[in-house]
Amino acid sequence: MKVVGWLGIGIVAAVMIGFGVFAMPGAATSVQSFLTSDHGNPHQPEPVWSSGNLCSSITYYGKGDITCTSLISAAPYPLWWNFTEVPAETEHGTVTVDIAGSEDCINLNFHSFYTTIVVELAGSDYSCVAFAGSGGVPGSPSGVNIAVNSEGDSFSYIQDGSFYVTNITSYGTTTFASVTQWGSWDNTTVNYIGTNAGFATCPSGITAGRVAWSEVAWGSFDTFNSIFVDGTNVHHAPPNYGYSTEPLLPPDGNAYGYSDLYGNETTQTTPVGACAYIGV
Repeated sequence: MKVVGWLGIGIVAAVMIGFGVFAMPGAATSVQSFLTSDHGNPHQPEPVWSSGNLCSSITYYGKGDITCTSLISAAPYPLWWNFTEVPAETEHGTVTVDIAGSEDCINLNFHSFYTTIVVELAGSDYSCVAFAGSGGVPGSPSGVNIAVNSEGDSFSYIQDGSFYVTNITSYGTTTFASVTQWGSWDNTTVNYIGTNAGFATCPSGITAGRVAWSEVAWGSFDTFNSIFVDGTNVHHAPPNYGYSTEPLLPPDGNAYGYSDLYGNETTQTTPVGACAYIGV
């Protein structure tokens, strides 16, 4: 794990939490083919919040407490949902998304503050390849695409199934991402991109605070990637660090299967499709 001085951390520190790991970011990464030039479009439009076609059932238990269950499999159209309360953002709530189906293209937007978000996928073989313009990273194999625009959230992503690619974009610096890969042959990327309100300055650079994650791979041949994008307000940006992989070990994560990898990269090139919500 490489130390990036512009984060103001100075040393690498990791604290084991349960089966996971608390990691200060080093040079980070994603799948290299995901990265092409995109300067973003300021003041992106808002999605239609609290709407979508993913949830077979959805329950609002109170302000900010939402449970969505999807029983759909192999839908001939992308599945999506935009999670927040109307008229205000979810705050101090719990949002639970249980996805039971397989072979779908899934796109999720979250906008919240100090909220616990849990997304669990029981299925396998998610793919958006057949749906042009379905969101996520154009031309990539991502079958699950997620944007989390928040501060102070805890985001848990649980993969029970196998054989798919996930692309998660986390805006801001205070959202803790926890990934658990129970399946095998899963490739999951968390993109860390700082932004101002309305994506007016994106990337704005992750130059203050700490970005942390927890990664546990119980399956085999899983890959967990993280990518850090510096921004226009970074006075002393670090040099780019090209994508590379290494065995998944602490402090980057824990692996209990075979041939699990951690990939990382530092870049000044914003991934295509970033600096905006998905599908708007």
